[in-house]
Amino acid sequence: MGVADTGFRITHESLAPLLRTTVNLVDGSGDVSGDEGHGTAVASLIEQGDASPALYLAKVSSDSDPGRAATNVLDHSVGYLADEGARVINHSWSGRANAPSPSASYLGVNSLESLGRIVNSNDGLGSVYVVAAGNDGKALQADRPIHQYDDIYSRMLIVGGSVRDEGDIRLATNSNHPGEDSDWQARFLTAPWRQTAADASEDDAYGVWAGTSIAAPQVAGYAAAMISLWPHLDAATVSQLLLDTADRSSSLYQDESCGEGGDINCGYYYLGQGEADLDAALAPAGSLALASGSHLDEGTQSLEQSLVQLSGAYGDSLASSGALADVAAFDELGRDYRIDLSGHSFRRDSHEARQRSRMSRLSSASPDQRQELRGSAGALSWSTQRDGHGETLASRLDGRFGRSDWTLTRFAGDEADPASAYAESGIMPLLAFQGGSDLTRGLGTVHGLRNDYALTERATLQARHWMGDGAEWGAALDEEYQASRSDVGMRFELSPQLGVSTTVGVLDERHGLLGGQGSGMLTLGERNRTGFASLGLDARLGRHWQAFAHYDRGRGEAEGHGFIQHIDIARVEEMAIGLQRRGERHTTAFAYRQPMRIGSAEATLSVPVGRTLAGEVITEERSVSLSPSGRQQEFELGYRYQTQRRGAVGFNLNHTVEPGHDRDARSDTTLLLNYEVAF
Repeated sequence: MGVADTGFRITHESLAPLLRTTVNLVDGSGDVSGDEGHGTAVASLIEQGDASPALYLAKVSSDSDPGRAATNVLDHSVGYLADEGARVINHSWSGRANAPSPSASYLGVNSLESLGRIVNSNDGLGSVYVVAAGNDGKALQADRPIHQYDDIYSRMLIVGGSVRDEGDIRLATNSNHPGEDSDWQARFLTAPWRQTAADASEDDAYGVWAGTSIAAPQVAGYAAAMISLWPHLDAATVSQLLLDTADRSSSLYQDESCGEGGDINCGYYYLGQGEADLDAALAPAGSLALASGSHLDEGTQSLEQSLVQLSGAYGDSLASSGALADVAAFDELGRDYRIDLSGHSFRRDSHEARQRSRMSRLSSASPDQRQELRGSAGALSWSTQRDGHGETLASRLDGRFGRSDWTLTRFAGDEADPASAYAESGIMPLLAFQGGSDLTRGLGTVHGLRNDYALTERATLQARHWMGDGAEWGAALDEEYQASRSDVGMRFELSPQLGVSTTVGVLDERHGLLGGQGSGMLTLGERNRTGFASLGLDARLGRHWQAFAHYDRGRGEAEGHGFIQHIDIARVEEMAIGLQRRGERHTTAFAYRQPMRIGSAEATLSVPVGRTLAGEVITEERSVSLSPSGRQQEFELGYRYQTQRRGAVGFNLNHTVEPGHDRDARSDTTLLLNYEVAF
């Protein structure tokens, strides 16, 4: 901040901490003492907002003629301060609306050239030139108006003084104003006419000052506040932004009766573009966006495009990690703002919503209750599941050809797989197994094929493949999710009642990982692969008992091209156990289930935190664990009694510990009672 004024009391507490250098442009020394009142008050007002700009103080008055400065010395001070690196220059002197004579000079430097230094100084960024309008209570007039030099004028701000009249913004009585001239109106602002400022009598003295000399440094301080936050902004942009965001709420802007002809808008006539508003100037221009490359010139993506919707396997790990907090987003002017993107990482659904959906699927009174239809013809058999609306949600076709058993499946992604260990166990409907797995819930329709080839009486080769595309509700994530899984393994019949199977497989995902989906700068990678190993057990003990157990464990990694650069999954696992006793009328089942959970994984993120002067995006590397804080476990007891009169009564009692894999979540207990009768 350059201030060219009378002398300065540089030991005053409002100036000393900010002082960079001093110069006396009258005698060529560094002594700026003497005639200190006006200059000290003006310089004390440049610290606005959170900015504390360094002060370049230039004394332009002579001790022999206090309070006055030669016009050519003032012109020279502009170029001098611009060359010294001042990004903002304040002149609280009247008459600055006049351009210098083409022949005017000082110390051998042409005055017009001195003013022109604000255009290309500071490596082309220029300097904002703020001048006081004057205190004559008149419209601005100039014999040689400075606005004829557009390159200079486009970096200038002329400041008048405003007061409040019952909350309405008005021009101070003695402040000059733009009048009818649209050129003066275009670069005219106001700031408070009266303000507390430093008093040069003591180092800690203050007093109340008034005038456009006091209004101007407030606006200069606003410009400095913007540049201190965003030094890439040039002088023309900063000055225009202050004009564009000025407060035009004054009732004068509703009055069209000013000027000699009575047809000029009074707001522009007296206040120009309005009262400068720092908060409005600091607010983002347009919508914030995220940098899509290493340089802002490479483009941006809107915040709405950058989302990550995670499956239950992640729990609350990413959103609660803080890794997406304090991220730099950019406005249309390339200004960076720190935002929190944690809300852009969300779970597919809550435990409560999922539990309600499960209950509706088992409730006899709900149209969402699943009804199963079975049929067969020769070597073929089939089954379908429909809801009360008649919509087919899952289907299965089985056929035996020689030593091979073939199974075709088709099911909605949020439905239980009709070829899963639970579905094949014959265990009664249980809440814990309603709905799709975390790997398929993000898919619309899943198609599967399985082949069991008998190698011997007790050994069977198993191979299975399923694939699906993203669900319609995932359209907000503009990169369509696709997933497929292939498994191969063996099943050994240890006895007629007991079988054990083991498989290895690969899950391939496009634009997702473990059922999670990302888009924009939160994409989870183009193509990812996770390897799995599974162990299963099925048993039928006598006429009444049956059981199954299944354990799935995997590891993999993902490479992203957005903020999420790499994910290393060391362990992901899920487990299910079911046991049932079926009698002639009574059926009782018990189940334990741990949904898919990331046991150990680490994500490496490259997060933007700012920008350089040249527009390069400054990034910060962050590492975060993707292992959720808790471990969801479900325990369920199911019971059904078939009455003699074509009726049935039953219940499902489900208890869930740490739902959503959230350690702090309260345990949940669900009871579903069903009674039905055929008549």
